[in-house]
Amino acid sequence: MTQNIVFLSSVSDFDAITFKILLKKNTKIFSFSLDVHEKLDSNNIVHEIADNLLSEKERIDLFEKCMFFRSWQSEIPTDDFVFKGINILKIFDTNEFHSFMMLFLIKFVTIKKILHEEKPSKVFCTNSLSPIINNLNTENFDTLFFDNKIGEKFFWDKINIKYNIIGINFSFTISKKNYSKLKNSFDFITSFLSKSNLKSSEIKKKSIVLLEFNTEFFSKLLNQFEDYDGNIILINERRPAIWSKKSFNTIKNSNCKILNFQQILDHNEKKQIPLLVENFSNLIIKFLNSKIFEQFFTIDNHSFWNAVKDDLIKSYLNKLPNFINLILCTNHVFHKLDMRCIVSLNEIGETEKTFLEFNNKKIPTILLEHGFNETTQETELYHKSELTEFNDKIAVWGAMKYEHLTTKFDVNSDKILVTGSPRHDVYFNSRVKKKFSKKITVLLAPNPITDFSGLSNTELELKFKNNIFEIIKILKQFENVEIIVKLHQIQLDHNQKIKSMILELDKKIKIFSSESVINIINKSDLVIVISPEKFGTSTMLMESMILGKPTMNIVLNDIIPKFPHVIRGSVLTISNKNNLKMFLEKFLLNKDFQNELIMNADNFLNDFLENHINSSEKFASLLKSY
Repeated sequence: MTQNIVFLSSVSDFDAITFKILLKKNTKIFSFSLDVHEKLDSNNIVHEIADNLLSEKERIDLFEKCMFFRSWQSEIPTDDFVFKGINILKIFDTNEFHSFMMLFLIKFVTIKKILHEEKPSKVFCTNSLSPIINNLNTENFDTLFFDNKIGEKFFWDKINIKYNIIGINFSFTISKKNYSKLKNSFDFITSFLSKSNLKSSEIKKKSIVLLEFNTEFFSKLLNQFEDYDGNIILINERRPAIWSKKSFNTIKNSNCKILNFQQILDHNEKKQIPLLVENFSNLIIKFLNSKIFEQFFTIDNHSFWNAVKDDLIKSYLNKLPNFINLILCTNHVFHKLDMRCIVSLNEIGETEKTFLEFNNKKIPTILLEHGFNETTQETELYHKSELTEFNDKIAVWGAMKYEHLTTKFDVNSDKILVTGSPRHDVYFNSRVKKKFSKKITVLLAPNPITDFSGLSNTELELKFKNNIFEIIKILKQFENVEIIVKLHQIQLDHNQKIKSMILELDKKIKIFSSESVINIINKSDLVIVISPEKFGTSTMLMESMILGKPTMNIVLNDIIPKFPHVIRGSVLTISNKNNLKMFLEKFLLNKDFQNELIMNADNFLNDFLENHINSSEKFASLLKSY
């Protein structure tokens, strides 16, 4: 039995909990993040890493439980939230809910285990963990909660905006609410300048709707509709359809129209929104406080609903104005447009879910594969839902994925379209031979650690950090080697941590974020990808292969997953257990080995991707047939 326990979940907790408390006798300290662990270590304070108390099997069990919880709106049905035929509760972004719930479940079960084993007399922590502690306090131990004024916000409540202007990177973070205001103004100006607004005289034409497409990535596809006798309509509620010179030119020179939701509703409809928000807010608060949720949200026969309820209510209330506006606008779209097909890149975002709910399988929909996604038997559970739970049809990149879906997941072959990747046509056209130079440019492309799988922990972050340091240290030992870095564009805090790690080592290393992936890869001679999560196959691997660059993948796992591209030697794949210096030397200096990698990669791509160079034409032709 431990007299005192201190839980530290964030480095900002040190501003609230004094070192006097940490150094008390008969006190055991548990850290919940790498930052906390390192700060305690630097002050020679004995502590335990809370992450280490959960096994991988326990984390996998929690992942599967989380997958069940994310369908709670269907498991706990109610008609009180149906608006224009849509259940408002159902359109909450699935990834956002999953990430929040996964993080919560890890902390909840970890703390539950600690309290059970230690049986403390008193617990010290900040207010961020107080809902969990209060929920688990069945032994009536004393608690002292400190106010952490920084607190923990929903990651998705903020948006990091990145731009590159005349070669200079800059970024800033704003709230989602302010981002929406900025985006609306920006959309209005760019649509006017590009003359891309959908005119009332064009509404009755047959239309193909593209949901949340990145217009830079799919510029070649969009240009295929120049002679189309209908409308190609872009609906981009998350990211503007136009945000750069390239995207502006793509829209201006194509037949695409942008449907701006801020210009759809009339004055009376906009006046209704605050009243509807107030009404549904009251219903949500009452409904989510009902006892039925305590019975549904349980783990190991212990209800955790009261510990998570307030955060979810807050998130729903923050989203309600957008949900109401989204439903009202989508209602107009379905009643006024002659839609022949709806295409999306996922079916779990709020825009996509709203359209699919409204559609109710009446209009054909296509889910277009958009990421390099290979699986093994061990990693299938992390991808099964996105590969099998699509609404109508899925357009995949090649015969290998077709075979995988039909044989491994029993997907009906009639629901699968083999089209190739329209996004990557331009990559095949951009393959260039780099001019001879004594300088070797190595592109380091680290993938950030996500919260999706529940496998993220302090040990993995520490392993990641040590590998970054070791790679850069070894590369600097070779003459004429220049290191450049490309960060993933995903909105994750770990990206910022990666940037800080690299700058800590060498402030002169160029770090790219929002720049063209093609341009960055073509600047390099070789590409090194770091894959911290065993289920992830970075699209950067495939893009480097297409552009003819010898590619290395460092997997932060003891066992290398047997993905098809690994088995076929398309990429030099090593684990963190391998002799890093020996493999880097071979990768950097052995020209025959580099050529072998390129040849293997080309052979792999021939089997993995259909319609090299012309998949945009193929996919556009398919869409025009609707």
